[in-house]
Amino acid sequence: METTELINKIEEIEKIIPSDSNQWTYYICHSFFITTSQFIKNYIGEDTEFYKTLRDYSQKTGSGNETDKAWAAKKVLKSLKDYLILNLELYRTEKYNIKIDIISDFMIQAIELSTNKKFHPAAAGILMGASLEEFLKQLAEDKKIDLTEIKKTIDPISKELYDKKIISKQDLKDITSWAGIRNDATHGNFDEVNDRQRILNAIEGVNLFMRKHTN
Repeated sequence: METTELINKIEEIEKIIPSDSNQWTYYICHSFFITTSQFIKNYIGEDTEFYKTLRDYSQKTGSGNETDKAWAAKKVLKSLKDYLILNLELYRTEKYNIKIDIISDFMIQAIELSTNKKFHPAAAGILMGASLEEFLKQLAEDKKIDLTEIKKTIDPISKELYDKKIISKQDLKDITSWAGIRNDATHGNFDEVNDRQRILNAIEGVNLFMRKHTN
């Protein structure tokens, strides 16, 4: 269902219950809450805050509970409609998810390279850096950050994300360190990247950073 259709359906559901709360009955409130809950579950999703709020109310018992549920449903529908009108995405795109999965696969390969003594740790450092750079691009795209005016490499992108308060000062500091490893590996400064444990620690740090900013 498209955004416009969802908004229209929300407005139809809102008409189930009278605007004057003095006219609310147990049956009207119950019907309104159940209809809203099923709509949110089917068309918005169980893992959203909209549905979780309704689920929490559905578990409550006590005097006046149906009226409380009706008010909760009205608030959720209002919040959802506002969210949709702002044209905010309910889900990350499939394209985004596929790219993140590919990046994760590359990070697994980086770990394998860093632990295999047949390969110099620099190889893992290069792959780690490439994965981090691509992740930062995807993060910027996901957060609607315009990168057209900057160089699309690790340092400029991370600084832009920091300026837009997407990542923290500590994130920026860590990224600068990881980028240094990638640069040394790429430019053949192999003496600077021959410590396998250091590379592994960096890979672990990058993985933690990615998980934090993917959820």
